[in-house]
Amino acid sequence: MGRRTIRFATIAALAAFTLAILGAASGARRRARTAFAQQCSSPDTTPRNPANPLDTRGFSGTDPLNRAHLFVESPWLYGGDAADAIADEVGLGYLSREEGGRPIPWPRFKRWVNRMHLTRFTSFRVHELEKIGDYPQAHQFSVYTAGGSGDAVYTQVQNYLCRMRRTDRRATAVITTYFIEHDSQCDAGDQPNFTSEVDALKAAVGNFSALIFVEEDAIDTMCWRNPAAVTGRAALLKYEIDALSQLPHALLYVEGGTSDANSPGRVARVLRASDAYKIRGFFLGDTHFNWAAKEIRFGNRVARLTGGLHFVVDTRADGQGPILSPHPVTQGIEELCNPPHRGMGPVPGASNGRSYGLYSKYLDGFEWVTTPGESAAPTCPGRSTHWAPSGIFDEGIAIDFAAHANARVGPSPPYESRPW
Repeated sequence: MGRRTIRFATIAALAAFTLAILGAASGARRRARTAFAQQCSSPDTTPRNPANPLDTRGFSGTDPLNRAHLFVESPWLYGGDAADAIADEVGLGYLSREEGGRPIPWPRFKRWVNRMHLTRFTSFRVHELEKIGDYPQAHQFSVYTAGGSGDAVYTQVQNYLCRMRRTDRRATAVITTYFIEHDSQCDAGDQPNFTSEVDALKAAVGNFSALIFVEEDAIDTMCWRNPAAVTGRAALLKYEIDALSQLPHALLYVEGGTSDANSPGRVARVLRASDAYKIRGFFLGDTHFNWAAKEIRFGNRVARLTGGLHFVVDTRADGQGPILSPHPVTQGIEELCNPPHRGMGPVPGASNGRSYGLYSKYLDGFEWVTTPGESAAPTCPGRSTHWAPSGIFDEGIAIDFAAHANARVGPSPPYESRPW
């Protein structure tokens, strides 16, 4: 899941842009009328509390991520990637294929594993994977999910939510969406399944508490040179934001680009046109692995241009900073294939940056929009024994990132090195 100050000289242009958005959005509002077969639901029928949208127990302050009880998965019915990998490492791989019975929550599974007598080699790998398993992992639902139809998305989201409810009844789901197909031809693109996929996810979530990262890469891959492509992308984001913002217990952040590839003004323009004011804010840093300090400064500029939207920074692989791209003009510092030895950055959780020397009244915290160890392109070689298509967890990559984890937000000096 705008920020630019409107000047009188640009009012006419912005008005035309808005009319184009509304026209494009009207074409995207053909809702699917599918009658979904519900597998499980949340009993939470309380009205939405804008100050505490996740209905967090013991909540205090103004940051909705504060004390949020996000779902940490165990290896059950193909659950958490790191947990599944640990189970395989210690001879408990069958747990990830269990469908009946009661799933073992992550803390109990971790205690079980840590009581085992393991070789030094296995113990090291397990320890590094536990650094990932200890934190919530967002589950991506996309145009590729089981074929990409609304029915498929609904079923898979319900599978995830049912697994969560059986594992930890108090937990909040963590979801990333990727329903927009990114057309390499730089046009508005045809999105035949988009509205049905969005509607299906909305129906599947229902009253569940959910942290949702809306449309990874949606702005970062924007074809700015084609106004029709920008208008079309903004219309799709508007449709998704308008729909998912109606969920009673959801906290939403829409993708907000990256500091090295986008200008705050351009991003602000799209966010304003996309009705981002209806949600908490935006997230930064998906595939570029830039220092969190740079993303926070960029986020502050975007926040001021959008009337105070808040933001979170993805820190799954920025603990060692970026590897500079040989094509910075066209690619920025993007690295789709998980460059080696990058390391996980600041640990996920609520934060205003003060403890890192970068206080921001707009920063809600650090999160993992995807799991450390997942690739981001179908041509990426894995660091273990196989090729890792987009979205596929690679254990070798994950262990490498965990072994190089460092919670610093920028290069040393001036920022302190904090290995973890």
